[in-house]
Amino acid sequence: MAKLDGKIAVITGGGSGIGLAVAERFAREGARTVLVGRRQQRLDEAATRIGHGAYGISADVADISQVRALFDQLARVDLLVTCAGGAIFGAVDELDPSAWQNLFKARFFGQLNACHYAVPKMPEGSVILLCSGIAGRIGFPNYSGGAGLCGGIDAMGRALAVELAPRGIRVNVLSPGLIEDTEIENNLTDEELARFYEAACAVIPLARPGQSTDIADAALFLATCEYATGLVIDIDGGWTAS
Repeated sequence: MAKLDGKIAVITGGGSGIGLAVAERFAREGARTVLVGRRQQRLDEAATRIGHGAYGISADVADISQVRALFDQLARVDLLVTCAGGAIFGAVDELDPSAWQNLFKARFFGQLNACHYAVPKMPEGSVILLCSGIAGRIGFPNYSGGAGLCGGIDAMGRALAVELAPRGIRVNVLSPGLIEDTEIENNLTDEELARFYEAACAVIPLARPGQSTDIADAALFLATCEYATGLVIDIDGGWTAS
């Protein structure tokens, strides 16, 4: 018997990168995955690749009405993994503050709103996995808004773990470091992104970026370890330890 047989897993940002890797891993363990993202064609292609009854629902997590409509379609949610969102870089006195507000709308409130609508559909034994990032623990220049976002998600995950424990729902946070194949949207040029990767790899103890499958491995552990809740797990090649 596979570890997630009979489970319904809703994965936002499930059409690519980390979300897709988690969906594939969960599907191999028997879960039926519901992929959520803004591009229906990409979701359909991902669902075909995954198989195992996977299907996609188009929704923008930054739009609370679309998040509500998404969960209205589902009778039960056993696993919620929230991976959707982008990244915005810029000096605090130069970047338009609306950029940070939009980032929070998608990546912070998108995750919180998903929890709001998913929890009433979650039976005892269900699991929520939020996604933050190590910027909440390591100071990155030109990423103050993103750092605050990641720290906020970490705090939200711990609070939800305590709040939902009496209902038998576990909550943990995936905190990725430098992941090579995320396809996450950002405002850097190719040259700027290459410099960022080079600088990061110079300080990461393993001296390389990770892959989305590394995050999926951690997600499966958190989804199946029944005594794990309230954790923020850094998957970062040792970056936060250096």
